[in-house]
Amino acid sequence: MQQTYLRSANATHPIPLSIYLLLTVGSAWLIWSPLLVAEYLHLTLPIPSIVLITLGTFAPTMIALFLTWRYAGKTELCRLLGRVLIWRVSPIWFVIAIAGPVLIMLFSTGIHILLGGTVPDYVPFGARWLIVAVNFILVLLIGGPLGEEFGWRGFALPSLEARFHPLWASLILGVIWTAWHLPLFFISDSAQHGTPFLLFALLTILLTVVITWVYHGSGDSLLLVMLFHAAVNTWPGLLMISPEAAGSTSPFTLVLILTWVIAILVMGFKMLRVQKGHPGQRSEIGESST
Repeated sequence: MQQTYLRSANATHPIPLSIYLLLTVGSAWLIWSPLLVAEYLHLTLPIPSIVLITLGTFAPTMIALFLTWRYAGKTELCRLLGRVLIWRVSPIWFVIAIAGPVLIMLFSTGIHILLGGTVPDYVPFGARWLIVAVNFILVLLIGGPLGEEFGWRGFALPSLEARFHPLWASLILGVIWTAWHLPLFFISDSAQHGTPFLLFALLTILLTVVITWVYHGSGDSLLLVMLFHAAVNTWPGLLMISPEAAGSTSPFTLVLILTWVIAILVMGFKMLRVQKGHPGQRSEIGESST
């Protein structure tokens, strides 16, 4: 029997994914366009660039909430918003979401050093370590997760999974997510500026697969997805993983390789379980714990 992967009311209240993507990409790129013009013409805008960058990052969430209300009604909107309140899950998912990216980055740093790379100038009790928690919360709220995940995982992923197997849905979403970031690579004050686009694309696409696993494994919790997204965005600079902070692309490349390994292991594990034919097993990257 054909599997159904849709977890929203889209089946009875069709929400056009094409319109969502056009509005999300179009509105974000429109908001970021003054920064691109200013960069090209060497102008100084009266508005701090971080304001426009942040406003653009909220396009995925705002468009998703609006379209859900417009096409599916208040009940489905409340259901979408409620996914950020799903927190009663196995503690292992909190460990994976918050500590997983850190462990990958630290392991990559260790390999980088063993291969002859420069030892990062970590200061154990430096001021930057004392504000990690504050920085994490700021990143969570205005650094991408809150502004994006209601859209990418809460809206777009279920729509894609209604048409494709979750693995293909994740890979497609990864390409879309990567392309959406494209203007930021030409804006000097953005986090993406200075990062090789190809490395970023390969990492983002595979991260999307891992995030799908976290999302479904935690019972479709947007909270866990946002925590994972915040961890991925918070630690590269502090741990000197980003090319700009490390002065080399080696640590970032090692993170990419390890992420690929983890994504392949996740996909292989799920395929193995499906082949064993566990009762009620769904052909998914992650299975709901609720």
